[in-house]
Amino acid sequence: MWFEKQLMEYDRVFASMAVPACCWRRTGEIFRGNAEMAELIHVPVENLRDGKISLHEILTEESLVRYWEEFGTIAFDPAHDTLLTACTLKSPDDEATHPVVRCCFSFMIRRDDHKLPTLIVGNFLPNDPIES
Repeated sequence: MWFEKQLMEYDRVFASMAVPACCWRRTGEIFRGNAEMAELIHVPVENLRDGKISLHEILTEESLVRYWEEFGTIAFDPAHDTLLTACTLKSPDDEATHPVVRCCFSFMIRRDDHKLPTLIVGNFLPNDPIES
């Protein structure tokens, strides 16, 4: 119930902001994303719902390794819940002709009542202009 309530809250938040953003489970399945995020990785916004796409599909290998290393350092430390880093995004479509996009990337860990990381919210600011 807690997770679903958070997802509904982020539906409203994401609809009102113009920064590419999405949220995912601690296992990496993306459950919500906004239109700006969909445009950034060249997918329909419906694909950023209910675990249809995972982090490993939109981050380059180097960025994914860095994310999991940094997530692991703060995931079970309730004193820390946010981190600012860099990443390189890619389209989950292997046939995509779009280049990768370098971004500044921040994420915040939302914890459940037992202080376990349950929902991660990420914001992505492209370093390069987005090409249509």
